[in-house]
Order: sequence, then structure tokens, then C-alpha cells
Amino acid sequence: MIVLVNLFLEKQISMHLKKPVVHLLSTNSALHKIVLPVFFLFTLFSSCRSLKLRETDQYHIATNLKLGYTTEMKYFQVDKQKTRSLITGNPNGQNLLLIHGSPSSLSAWMPLYTDSAFMRTFRIIAVDRPGYGYSNFGHVETSIAKQAEIVEAVMDSLNLSTTILLGSSYGGPVAAQIAMQRPERVEHLILLSASVKPRAEKTFGISYLMTAPVIKYIFPAIFRMSSEEKFSHATELAKLKNWNQIKSRTSIIHGDQDRLVYFSNAEFLKENILESKLYVMKDKGHALMFTEPEYLKKYFGRCWRRIAL
Repeated sequence: MIVLVNLFLEKQISMHLKKPVVHLLSTNSALHKIVLPVFFLFTLFSSCRSLKLRETDQYHIATNLKLGYTTEMKYFQVDKQKTRSLITGNPNGQNLLLIHGSPSSLSAWMPLYTDSAFMRTFRIIAVDRPGYGYSNFGHVETSIAKQAEIVEAVMDSLNLSTTILLGSSYGGPVAAQIAMQRPERVEHLILLSASVKPRAEKTFGISYLMTAPVIKYIFPAIFRMSSEEKFSHATELAKLKNWNQIKSRTSIIHGDQDRLVYFSNAEFLKENILESKLYVMKDKGHALMFTEPEYLKKYFGRCWRRIAL
């Protein structure tokens, strides 16, 4: 999670500083080690609003309109959970449903649903997982089964008979749960840097502070939620047992230098899903949709070709 904090702050700084300075901060220099923590602490106490990692409905609609595509922002009520979804792209294209990780929101997928090639090919649907984005922000749902149930309800409401299902990081096990429960609805499953193996992920010491009584409230809600989800994740992942129920072809994409969600997760998936293919991203880590979206799109292209076979 600290890795994601640094990545986010680098992006925020890049909005205000010139490119050479941003490049300097992006290296493992002493300046990087000093400036980012100071900027992090300043941001914590001055403007937690900027750390919700989300964009408004109006922003998404206006952005895609400039590209010539209409975008719908819909809200669904599942029990007491309000869930935001984005629908854009080719209304007659293949359904592509995106499930983000943690901490994040559907806005993390902007490199895909603002890409003209993806927009022409797919009807793209992205959802805010419970507690993130505009889906009851601040009230995280740690149950993977419950999250899957909510996403399935969105699929029902949108009449998605079949879909390509793409889950990233903590969105991976939610996508896998849906593929287990409703195999007839998943045409192809793509698991990107997915955290699916119990206790095969990094836990930073600061995560304990983010869940400690009283102290946790000095941190932005999005990181408190992420830590709460993290500490229940191993127990939740242990409940995922029916891997043989995944009938769709499955593409596993993972960086072999992922220090946040270890590569052993990809090996676990390859061993447990029969119709799976593993794409190893050499010398790459986590959160590539954030740091290297163009690089990552090349791997998605390989998946699309496999889908078309």
C-alpha cells in the first residue's frame, strides 16, 4: 500500500512540477526519500479530500465526450449498498467488465476506457467496489462473496449475458468468485496482478496503525479501508475453494518483480485453473495500470487475440 501511496503522490506532484523535476523525484534518490514522505504527511493533515482516488461522474462524461463516445454513470442499490458503475464504448461490442483493486476506484481504468481502440471494440463497464469511489465511500465490504454478489447484481441489471471479466489486484478474487459461481456468464477471465493466495502479499507496518483505535483517524479513509480489507483478506481468500468450477479460458498477467502481491499468486492460479495461460511481465512490479498503462495494453492485446481464437 505504501508503494501505491508513493505512486499516487508522484502523480499529484507531476501535475504541478516540470518534467525534469518529476523525473528526479521518480528515481531512488535521497530527494525522493525526503520529499515524498513530507508531502504525504502534509497532504494527510491539510487535504484528505484529495486522497479519495476517484473522479466525478461529470468528469468521466466530459472526458469521453471529447473522444466522441457517450458515457453513462449508473447507480444500483443492492440491499443497503449503493454501487456506482460506468458504461461507455461501443454499445454493440463485446462486454468488458472491470473490477479495480485497493485502494482505488473505477477511475483507475481510465487508460482503457479513454483508449480509442478499446472503445471501438468493447462495451466497457467499470464498477466502484463497495467503500471506494462513489459506492458508499468509507464503508468497505471485506467479504469477497458479498462483493461478487453486488457485481453480479450489476451484471443482471445491465443484462450482461456473457462478458470478459477483468479483475486487478484485490479485484481479482472478486472476478474469480463470479467465474466460479456463474461460469456461463464469463466468456474470458483476466486476472491482473491478482491477490488470490492467502498470505502471499506484503503487509507494511503502517497498515497496523491505520486500523488501530483512535490513531487510524489521522489517515485518509481510503487507506484505512484498504488496511481493513488487507487484514481480513487471508481469511476471505481461504474461502475460495472451487477453482475447478472456472470453466472459461483464463489469462493470468503478473510482474515477476511484484513486491506487493507476490508472483506466487500467479503460480497458484496457473496450478488451479485448468484453461489458463500465464503471461509473465519481465522485470515489472505492481500497479502497472497506474505506472505503465501503454506497456500493459500490449499484454491485454495478447489476451484479446486468445479470446478471438
